Amino acid sequence: MQSRPVLGKAGEVRTDLGEAAVPLRAVRAGNAARYLRAFVLSGIGTVLLIRAYLGATGYPRLGTGGLHIAHVLWGGVLMVVAIGLATVLYGHTVRLAAAIVGGVGFGLFLDEVGKFLTVDNNYFYRPAASIIYLVFVLLVVLDRWLRSPAPPSPLQRRADAVDVALGGVVFGVTARQRAHAIRSVGAPQSELDHAVVRLLAALPEREETAVRPWYHLVDRVREARDRLARRRWPVRAAAGWIIAQPLLFLVVGAIIDGGHHREGGAAVAAVLTTIVTTVLGIVGAIRLRRNRAAALRLFGLALTIDLLVGQVFKFTLNQFGAVPALVVNLLLLSVVNAARVAARSEAPPADPSTPDGPLA
Repeated sequence: MQSRPVLGKAGEVRTDLGEAAVPLRAVRAGNAARYLRAFVLSGIGTVLLIRAYLGATGYPRLGTGGLHIAHVLWGGVLMVVAIGLATVLYGHTVRLAAAIVGGVGFGLFLDEVGKFLTVDNNYFYRPAASIIYLVFVLLVVLDRWLRSPAPPSPLQRRADAVDVALGGVVFGVTARQRAHAIRSVGAPQSELDHAVVRLLAALPEREETAVRPWYHLVDRVREARDRLARRRWPVRAAAGWIIAQPLLFLVVGAIIDGGHHREGGAAVAAVLTTIVTTVLGIVGAIRLRRNRAAALRLFGLALTIDLLVGQVFKFTLNQFGAVPALVVNLLLLSVVNAARVAARSEAPPADPSTPDGPLA
């Protein structure tokens, strides 16, 4: 049964949501990865800023007498604001703002996870740091999946085009947005496709806005990374960093707490993971001269294992003192991946007549 639009006050058109119910069917939004990335980055930044601020100020209490207004409450307020923005207002800009506000709120909420898991509401519960890290790792993995190169389905392309049109009805569209949305529909296969294309063509046009300064900054950073990836010393530095992990792990642990309050299970898991990554680094360093592509694969695998597994336990052991090593791992993995892409682009095409060719 189709829903019947109802004319409300001042010509407002409303829909009976009870009659508009449809079977549950989800279609992934084309910009989902962009919003999720904004959510994750704002959440991570919030947690790091909170920990740095509280550590620098001696963990002050907000409240008087027997009251303490925990920042988890402010996180809840911001998540409600984000939900309100996403459900009440139209437009991609509003969605992006909701993702950022929601990420800040989620960071405020997640930072106090130690209080939720302990009987004595212990904010300094040692595994809390690793739990926070693991949650964001899972969100990053989801972001990578959303950015997978798998081609979108015709239904998804059509839905993305209609989403652009929805924002265009309110704000207009640029010539580039219009052309991209029409291309996403492809060759019209149905009357619905023709209707979407006609709607896109009829939308009011607005001028292109100036490119935001941080876009240029991101481009320059990528160019610098790609230049580094074509040199030899950054890859050798990655190999040295991976091989030196056991020593660095011990030194950081000693600096953080002098070897006290160690979590036995986490320490064993961290040591085993470090052994695996170190072996991969040594094998990769040995193969670097003879087979650069294989060595880069091993370096990338070692860094990925450390990020997905090792760092979880290192955050339990070293708390947020593990952040600098995490940043180095991320930078080196980015350079190694860029070097792998450069190596593939520079490799000569395989000769089908040789035993190693595609016909072998």
